[in-house]
Formats: sequence, C-alpha cells, structure tokens
Amino acid sequence: MNKESKKILLQLSERQQEAVKYIGGPLLVLAGAGSGKTRVLTHKIAWLIAEGEADPEGITAVTFTNKAAGEMRSRINMLIPGKSAARVQAGTFHGWGLRFLMRRQRTVRDMFDMNGLTVIDRADCRALIQTIMKEMKFPEKESSPAQALDMISRDYMRWSPMSYETELDENYYRLAKEYRKRLRESNAVDFDDLIIMPLEILRSDLEVRRQEQDSIQWLLVDEYQDVNKSQYYLLRYLAGDNCIVNVVGDPDQSIYGWRGADIGMILNFTKDFDGAKTIILDENYRSTGNILAASNALIRNNVSRLKKDLHTSRSSGEKVYTLLAQ
Repeated sequence: MNKESKKILLQLSERQQEAVKYIGGPLLVLAGAGSGKTRVLTHKIAWLIAEGEADPEGITAVTFTNKAAGEMRSRINMLIPGKSAARVQAGTFHGWGLRFLMRRQRTVRDMFDMNGLTVIDRADCRALIQTIMKEMKFPEKESSPAQALDMISRDYMRWSPMSYETELDENYYRLAKEYRKRLRESNAVDFDDLIIMPLEILRSDLEVRRQEQDSIQWLLVDEYQDVNKSQYYLLRYLAGDNCIVNVVGDPDQSIYGWRGADIGMILNFTKDFDGAKTIILDENYRSTGNILAASNALIRNNVSRLKKDLHTSRSSGEKVYTLLAQ
C-alpha cells in the first residue's frame, strides 16, 4: 500500500477500513445511522484510485438527491488530488440517465422517434396533464392533475424486463398514453423517463448494453435501501461480468416506500449478487448511549430487517423520555 492510500485510511475505523479495502467481489456495507456509510463510499473511491485498482472513468457512483450527490463529489474532491475526481462518474440516478440519453441520441431518435432532448420539470408535467384532462373531459372530481400525474408516475416506474401490465383503469391509461405521446412529439422527457428510457434501450440493444458495461469497473450505490425496482434493474443491466458492485445502506432507515422504494432490494442483495460479502458498521458517532439503547429497542420490532445493534463510545448522556400526547 502506498503513502497516499495509507493517508486516505488514517481517519477511518478498523471496520470502515475493511469495507474500503475489500476488492474481492460484490459488497454490502450494512451501515447504521451515524456510522459513516457515505464516508466509506467516498473513501473507497479515493482508495481505489490511489491504489491503482480502478481508473477514475471506470468508477460510477450513484445516490438519490442532488444534495447528496453534491456532498459526495465534494468529499471525493478533497480526498483525490489533481483532476482525477472530476473524471469519476458521481451523481444521481436521474443524472446518470440524462447523460446516458445525451450520449445515445441516435438510439433515442431511432427507438422513440425524437430529435433532441429537453427535460421538463414537475410543474410543466402537471400543466400538460391538466391540458389533456380538459380535452378528454376527465371528471374533475375524480382527480387533480397532481394526483393523476403521481398515479401515472408510480405505474410507469413499475417497469420490468419480464412483463409489464398497467394497474391504471381505462381512463387513466388513456391519459397516461396521451401524456407520453405528447412528450415524445415535443422531444421532451420527464424525470421518470430518465430511468425508463435507458432501461428500454439497455434491454433491447445488446451492443449498447455491452459498451456501457465495459465502461464500468466499479459500481457504487449510496442509500441502497431507497432503491426502487426500476433503479434496481438499471443497476443489474450496468453490472457486467467485470464490474464489482458495492452498496451501502440500512433497511432500518428505509422510509420511502410511498415513492416506490423496495426494501427487498437490500434484504436480497447477497442472493442477487453471487459471492457477496456483508460488512456491518454498527458504531454510531453522533448519538449518546441512552439514545442508541432506546433506538435499538424500538428497531428490534421491525419485521423485515438484517440484524445489527448500534453502539457508541460516547457517554450514556441524558435519559430518554416519552410523551403521550392526547
């Protein structure tokens, strides 16, 4: 291990270092709250580059929000000297999807009959839905444009490579079909398209899929407990034979089921990726002992979880009190 690599590991715990240095195959870092999961992911990227285990261009790291992606890139910049950090593909799932579609504009034109690409925001999507609903004389009391758009979005994101059957009734199905048609005619895409359109291309064009897989040596995912099925399929398409997948997350922190997050993705990681190793980060650096004891007692009641109990080297702190509000 060289001097630069050792420096990257200096401020990590022994367990965190183990996760950073593991290069033997797929890895699930099961990281409790405040245990440094994003820290591990960013230090791993820096360590892989410093050790010569990966080219910066061969590393793709994804998370869920622009804020989290910005924090990820900021940390990588601090850890990696020179221009290497800018060459790492670090961002959100949707950001990756947009870059993919821009790289593959010829394929987009051929598959979706689109010339160019404009991403429209949620407000413009609602306005388009509202226009179509008025033209279709959609019952006003049945749904608002915002509610209709949410229903269409949830149904669209149920995409599967095996089979897809809409759960929308006839009226909403007609609305969804017309909405997507007008987007295409306007050479426009919404945020959901940034996931589904790449999936359609990767499923149907084996050469494009091979090229994308060949470009990725390491695929790292932050907050893996928040992955939905379409994002999961995207990861599976991108992970080629020579790609190593590392994810960090915690099923006990999964709170986005209402927007499609599927906790089964993290619970089944070791089944989905043969030979996967699990490393548990269970030392919390934020909270006092009493807070963790109360949290552990509550979380143990979760039905679907991977067992772990958080601990801390900090003092017990103040006692935890409960308040019954009426």
